[in-house]
Amino acid sequence: MGNKNKSKDPVNRFLSDARSRAQTHDIDMLVFGNEAADLDSVVSAIGLAWVLGNGKKAGAALPLMPIKRDDFRLKTESRWVLSQTGIDAQNLFFLDDVLPLDTLMSRVRGFALVDHNRLANGFSKYEEKVRLIMDHHEDLNLYPNALRQIEPVGSCATLVGEDLIKGSKEGAVETIPGSLAALLLGTILIDTVNLDPNAGRATPRDHAVVKHLQPIADLDTDNFYQGIRAAKSDISGMDTRDLLRRDCKTFQFNKVSCTVASVPLALERWMVRDSGLAKGIETYAGEMQADILMTMNTQRTPEFSRGIAVFCKSPVLFTTISAMLASNLDLEIIPPPHGFKCGDVHFYRQGNLSLSRKKLEPMLDRYFSQLEQPY
Repeated sequence: MGNKNKSKDPVNRFLSDARSRAQTHDIDMLVFGNEAADLDSVVSAIGLAWVLGNGKKAGAALPLMPIKRDDFRLKTESRWVLSQTGIDAQNLFFLDDVLPLDTLMSRVRGFALVDHNRLANGFSKYEEKVRLIMDHHEDLNLYPNALRQIEPVGSCATLVGEDLIKGSKEGAVETIPGSLAALLLGTILIDTVNLDPNAGRATPRDHAVVKHLQPIADLDTDNFYQGIRAAKSDISGMDTRDLLRRDCKTFQFNKVSCTVASVPLALERWMVRDSGLAKGIETYAGEMQADILMTMNTQRTPEFSRGIAVFCKSPVLFTTISAMLASNLDLEIIPPPHGFKCGDVHFYRQGNLSLSRKKLEPMLDRYFSQLEQPY
């Protein structure tokens, strides 16, 4: 699929036109996902911008990748899916394509948030611009004036796909391009573990969108899923700092800044791979100005496992959250390798395999909101 003529692909033309106009023209709606810029955020932003612009009006909606262009090299799954679907990453619009950020914001009339429903980083001061929210995470009930579609489906791409399918049936948008169908299809598959019922992520709505998009995308879903999964796990050439920032989100809980990095590498292996891991975690926490930095680690072979590393800049803060984490995540201390210095970082195996970052965030939010003085 990736070998077709990119210049003739309607999605490439749409993205290229939107990026060119963004340099000088007003933007009706800036569409962007969370700061981790994972596949769901990237694809949902592209898909919703296409829907809002009816696939033709480049000035109506601009999909923004909320990271620096150079950092996109760390997004291995997104890069692989784009290459396989014939979408040119050069046509994407990144955070540093117009600097300073205020220059871009002065020409943006509204925000459409996908795959998150709380502004982060430099966007929080523009909350009055939030007009639309499309997400599958727990609703934090912010921005009451925004139109919102927050549904418990397996992937935000499912919600975008539903709007796209509805629009195509009603004639509001043109025929769904094969490349866009493939982007959405791959995202839903990876978010729902290939619609595996044992994973407990896929809903009937996810199944329905996949069923509709598959013949349009014209690809083998099992092979496509396996390719995305392999790309997502590709951490070759990445050092500890790269692994920490490749899929990283920062949350504010009652004035506590908590950064959580998702890492596809077992903690036990990471501790052997980098004897200075603890120092690297502490250094990155300082770089992010995080009160708490956690890594949530996964390994899929020979069997699925989870681990978590926790650093708190204050011992009092660690005491505050350690019991809550231990009881909810079912934690077991990982004995460090010989000569490994843990410093102020705590390393655990996670017995509760169902508790992901997506589920941990609202738990932490509720926990800290009940504390008068977190630390």
